[in-house]
Amino acid sequence: IRTLDLPATIEFYKQFFGLEPGFRPPFPVGGAWLYATGGDYPILHVIETDVLQPGMRDHVAFRIHGLPEYLEKVRAAGCSYMAIPVPETALVQVQHRDPNGLLVEATFEGELIQPGEIREGRVP
Repeated sequence: IRTLDLPATIEFYKQFFGLEPGFRPPFPVGGAWLYATGGDYPILHVIETDVLQPGMRDHVAFRIHGLPEYLEKVRAAGCSYMAIPVPETALVQVQHRDPNGLLVEATFEGELIQPGEIREGRVP
């Protein structure tokens, strides 16, 4: 992920997915490699840039646990979001944007979403 704001991007992925910065080789451009707690391999590479260029990006998706807590974090952060059960599966998807405008999807398996928590439609 390319970013204009490295600290905000690191904080976002820490807050919502528990990812932490870890070892990153001394590249000539700033950035961070983000790891799951106790993980040996980076899950997400973040690169600092001065200009965000349009590209072929659509979204990133993570499969995680704790739907009620996640929805609470999203609401507390004031994010616009979509939350739906995925038809013909045991999945629930929650989508919102990171500080760079990238659509982020959190997928929960076997966790029920309450009818009043469902939000359909596209995330602005």
